[in-house]
Amino acid sequence: MGRVTLRDIAHSLGVSVSTVSLALRGSERISPPVREKIARQAEALGYRTDLAGSLLRTTKPNIIGLACDFEKELHIAYSREITALAEGLGYLVMTEDTVAGGGASALARIMQLRAQAVIIVDPVMMDSDAFEAVDIPVVAIGQTAPRQDADLVVSNNSTGMAQVAELIGDCPQVHYLDGGRSSSAERRRSAFLAAMSHRRAAVRVVPSGPTVDAGWHSVHTVLVDAQPLPQALVCYNDQCAQGALIALWQARLSIPEDIRVVGFDNARIASSQAFELTSVDRQPREVARLALDLAIARARGDRSAPRRLEVDTRVVRRATA
Repeated sequence: MGRVTLRDIAHSLGVSVSTVSLALRGSERISPPVREKIARQAEALGYRTDLAGSLLRTTKPNIIGLACDFEKELHIAYSREITALAEGLGYLVMTEDTVAGGGASALARIMQLRAQAVIIVDPVMMDSDAFEAVDIPVVAIGQTAPRQDADLVVSNNSTGMAQVAELIGDCPQVHYLDGGRSSSAERRRSAFLAAMSHRRAAVRVVPSGPTVDAGWHSVHTVLVDAQPLPQALVCYNDQCAQGALIALWQARLSIPEDIRVVGFDNARIASSQAFELTSVDRQPREVARLALDLAIARARGDRSAPRRLEVDTRVVRRATA
């Protein structure tokens, strides 16, 4: 038998698809006896058994929502850590993509599934009106909270950038490949410039972006315009650094002998044998743990003042610097 659908359940019970849908969402428009009957049939047919049971047999199911961008490796890392930790605590994590269909739709689906709190990764990348209808506690992972009553878990860029400055502090010329105009990019750039302010190096900020192509194009600009060439490149993230490395290798420059390269995020690509990229680690497991702890506390009724927690970043040194 193929995947069981709402139509299969409705046909087996002789009710409408909308009745089944409302019942599985716990709608009070459907009477408790009918909801129970539909839940039992959903289980019997194998339709999301655990979810149906948790939604319909308790007033507050142990469900935490997670909204993130499936195209970003760091977001996926947060998702894996949060899901694994939540399962050990008896919670189910409902994950929605903030890109497919938009952030507002992702949050609506999470609330529709009766999540008791939601964790949002990088909420600044979502439209502000996406949060207007959110009536459950919000925990943000990023640099700024999406609203005043939200908890926030922040990666402290300053600690990692201070270690970067220590690592490349003897280089007379240093270029920083910027990440754009986002809040994250602005804060990371500021942390780097502050860390380098007490060094003798001449620092130049080069417009770039968070992608491989952005890093590649920016380095080509540097190779044409910069005389002398910098002895170190610090990149907004690891994808930008990957593009930078490829451009430098294509120009037959040696890494790190000619130019040192440092990324940020310590994504899986950084530790690959192909790149062995020195990068700043954001400790996603610790960030995930703190965000989940806050979300569960809110789900259980904690209504204390919003909290802001910081996790230090740190350099992981590899072959490129």
